[in-house]
Amino acid sequence: MTTKAVSPRARPAEIYLDNNATTPVLPAAAVAAMQCMQQQFGNPSSSHATGIKAKATLEQARNLARTVTGAGNGRIVFTSGATEGIQSGVVSALLALRAKARIGPDTLLLYGATEHKAVPESLKHWNEVLQLGATVMAIPVDHNGQLELGFITEHAPAAGLICTMAANNETGISQQLQELEHCIRAANPAVFWLVDCVQALGKMQLNLATTTIDYAPFSGHKLYAPKGVGFLYIRASAPYQPFIAGGGQEGGLRSGTENLPGIAALGAVLAELQQTDGKVFQNEQTLWDYRDALLSALRYVFPELVLNSEPPYIVPTTINFSVPGFYSKEIMDLFDAAGIRISSGSACSSKVPSSFVLDAMGLAAWRSQGAIRLSFGPAMTATECTDACKAISALKEVVNKHCLVVTDATPTLEIHANGLLQLKHEDSCSYLLIDAQAKQAVVIDPVPALVNRMINIVQGRQLRLLAILETHQHAQHDLQHDLQSELQHDRQQNSAAMLLRQALHFYQENGDNLGWPEGEDALTLADYQLTRLATPGHCANAVSIMLQREQRPLAVFVGDLILPGGIGRTDLAGGDAIALQQSIQTLAAQIDPDTLLLSSHDYAQRFATTLRLASQESELFNNVLTGQPVNEWQQQLNAQTAKLQQASHHYCGLVEVAITDATRLLDKTELAEVLSQQPQLQVVDVREPHEQTAGPLQQHLPAVNKVLAVPLSKLCDALISKQLEPSKPLLLVCRSGNRSLLACKVLRRFGFNTVYNLNGGMALLV
Repeated sequence: MTTKAVSPRARPAEIYLDNNATTPVLPAAAVAAMQCMQQQFGNPSSSHATGIKAKATLEQARNLARTVTGAGNGRIVFTSGATEGIQSGVVSALLALRAKARIGPDTLLLYGATEHKAVPESLKHWNEVLQLGATVMAIPVDHNGQLELGFITEHAPAAGLICTMAANNETGISQQLQELEHCIRAANPAVFWLVDCVQALGKMQLNLATTTIDYAPFSGHKLYAPKGVGFLYIRASAPYQPFIAGGGQEGGLRSGTENLPGIAALGAVLAELQQTDGKVFQNEQTLWDYRDALLSALRYVFPELVLNSEPPYIVPTTINFSVPGFYSKEIMDLFDAAGIRISSGSACSSKVPSSFVLDAMGLAAWRSQGAIRLSFGPAMTATECTDACKAISALKEVVNKHCLVVTDATPTLEIHANGLLQLKHEDSCSYLLIDAQAKQAVVIDPVPALVNRMINIVQGRQLRLLAILETHQHAQHDLQHDLQSELQHDRQQNSAAMLLRQALHFYQENGDNLGWPEGEDALTLADYQLTRLATPGHCANAVSIMLQREQRPLAVFVGDLILPGGIGRTDLAGGDAIALQQSIQTLAAQIDPDTLLLSSHDYAQRFATTLRLASQESELFNNVLTGQPVNEWQQQLNAQTAKLQQASHHYCGLVEVAITDATRLLDKTELAEVLSQQPQLQVVDVREPHEQTAGPLQQHLPAVNKVLAVPLSKLCDALISKQLEPSKPLLLVCRSGNRSLLACKVLRRFGFNTVYNLNGGMALLV
């Protein structure tokens, strides 16, 4: 739904397409809530006239809920929302099972593998608290997200409670409730059945009284009512134990004074939902038409878009898609910069966020990690749909300009397509050195996850590759079983360079195994010279690639010899502690203490290091650098190696994390004062180039004369080129404040004494 931003300056409208997360409050609902708070504010439990009026409002909303859901003689209990409704249903069912002595591991508690986390977490929690000792088990789904009926037929006879959902919040996939009911009841007529109907209301027909559903929770804020209100349907014959005891409100089923303004607002929404004139809620065909229009706009921008859920298995208001070569965060950042609000619907891990829903459906990892959820509400208007389609379509120019997709269009070269790009995936780093004028480039240490991005940049910018270089390769023989992860890591690393060469038709007849042209002492790119130095130790054939200008070292690509905060491990095939020390000392003799060191891995999110910083941050490194005998520091390195060998994720070295921070976090209200007090303050936008183009920061900071664009991928380049001055105060800004705070920490390490961060980022400026 589109909401116009109120501002003294003209700004793009905010396009809100995340309605499955929450919805704006319907105007009629806001009016009803305000009227209730100011005029019908009585306590429904009071017996005087004001209380009676409040009670009438309450019961009117209950009757509307009963009508809209087809509840028949089932009970409707108002709650704080779906989570409370789920808890109430689960606790009631489990207490009934315990009363029947249905306890122990032979009793099953089943739930759909793609359920909202509130369901399995509730089952696990109350199973433990009530000491049932039952077995909680997920019902698998097929690649269309449909529950496997054969599994239900097999396991339902032992089940005490089965939890499913009418429509999925991430994918919009709906279950065939009639077919599902027939399967469940044929296998076990007495099992309790809870159906999460949160995403169903207003999107699919419900007639609960004609089903054997025992519990069905609903949430107001998913359908244009305020947050903090919802209701639970309870089948007339289903057991129910009050989850909240007290004054006996809700007929003793849910104590506590009712949230009357919220209930009144919900009642107003339900009243509109009954209307068939289409003035507020659209009919199903119109919603499908909106979906088609939005999908067409998305495919215009991303021609290779792949849908993760499709008709006839979905409700029309959700589009879940992935784009090859993109992670969900990249698309979300792009859309958010353009004022388009979408989500990934993913469960975040310590690495790349991945959708457990799509994982359960058995979809490929790239689809799960790149999943985007676009969801609109059943009250979307034609104008709002048109505005959304225009805003999405406008991004085509942005993705083409920044080579997010490859086109035949002539690219617009810009500052970010020149110099050094540091591309990161999780804790791996790849580098692309570009001479925009000569249209030449060198790739260093490619990793598989970044291959598509590099291909797009090289092809989109029409660059000619001089070399695809690697700093090291590990031996692939004589590895013990506990080093198999290293073998896999190495094969992936090798495949990245191979894939790049194949995709870009770059074949070197005279290149060695690390890609360096044989017979060449140096490579020249613009006014840079690249030379290499043998630096074994982490592995036998490692080199460091030195970036120089006029024979002065500017930076060194050190692979895993030196890491930001530590050194490379030496327990892998070809590793040698003595060689590692000699390599570090040899390198140190040829560079300055403050020469930038760029590693293949960045486990502590520091981007780079120097000899001076490495010595300050790691006692082990300092001992190695200063020539301490190997036997004096080998034990410390071995202790680190032991930790690495126990880790589930492969690490090429252990780093010691030091905590640094921004000089100060600035709130939006402090901006004007700080800018006036410090006229030399330089505002720096650290978002990526496509975000900067899609949503320029300047429009949100009218008092700032100039915004310097330094995306995180160009931060090391800015340090090398002296684009950022340590003596000048900086205010760093990004979308949410997280990336700018990370940049603050990096710059503070490199001697920038006055680095501010805008708390909350651009999100709080809009």
